[in-house]
Amino acid sequence: MEQEKRKIIVSEIEQWRKGKLLPEHYCDFLLNLYDVSPAERDNRAWGVSKNSIKNSNWRNWFFGFGIAALIAYIVFHFNSFRFPLQIMTALVIIGGCYTAGLLNSRKNPVVGYGLVGAGSIALLGAGFYMMRFYGIDEPPLLLAYVAFCSFVWIIIGLAARMGLFHYCGWIGLLLVYASVLHNRVELDWIGAQISWLPLCVMFGWLGWLLHKASKSTGAVLLLVSFTLWWMPEAYGLYTGEVDGALLQLLLLSKLVVAGSVMFGLRKKWIEWVL
Repeated sequence: MEQEKRKIIVSEIEQWRKGKLLPEHYCDFLLNLYDVSPAERDNRAWGVSKNSIKNSNWRNWFFGFGIAALIAYIVFHFNSFRFPLQIMTALVIIGGCYTAGLLNSRKNPVVGYGLVGAGSIALLGAGFYMMRFYGIDEPPLLLAYVAFCSFVWIIIGLAARMGLFHYCGWIGLLLVYASVLHNRVELDWIGAQISWLPLCVMFGWLGWLLHKASKSTGAVLLLVSFTLWWMPEAYGLYTGEVDGALLQLLLLSKLVVAGSVMFGLRKKWIEWVL
């Protein structure tokens, strides 16, 4: 086969790999079939192309390290900024991370998840830092801010189909709910079960209703339901309001029930999730 034709075919195979039109092992098989040496392949790691690094120019490196230096400067001198400038700086960084992450979520999922994750950490961390710095860190306000961040993560997870952030948003709201329960109500083991298990059933039911319309959303809600199944015991362990021996018995009983249900319905939930 002529060299030029082989290069064209190899380029097409790499495009199929990049667009996920064929599984990875099929692409590897086709590349091996056309006897492409490893040095000629445009291998990718963590969403970054080998050839893009080799062929990059000095402007890209200067821009990248310049951005890193600017972020470091902002972090070190953040306290010296006035309050409006602090707000604007935080919004620019968070918005930039979210925008870049969402734009790369399909093309380079690892980079997309990393940028959205950095934006989410910045959103939570910057808010906590500024609330403590200005003395408005009362527990109800902190909980309200965690709830706000959780809603943002849920919206981003749903809009971009990023299940990890969708799940983290619900976990954040569950932690807020647990904190409110702990501060307002004293619960024994029966009260803990009543406070959490109805939510477990509700999320499982919602996941079942939505899994045909959106498999990723259904899978996340199923995972939230599975998490809620263990929350009464986790809550009792954290608060110390449940006897240790009783807690172990409840965990063992729930483990048996969960294992039995998952085995009995394995043909249904595996299709639901995968």
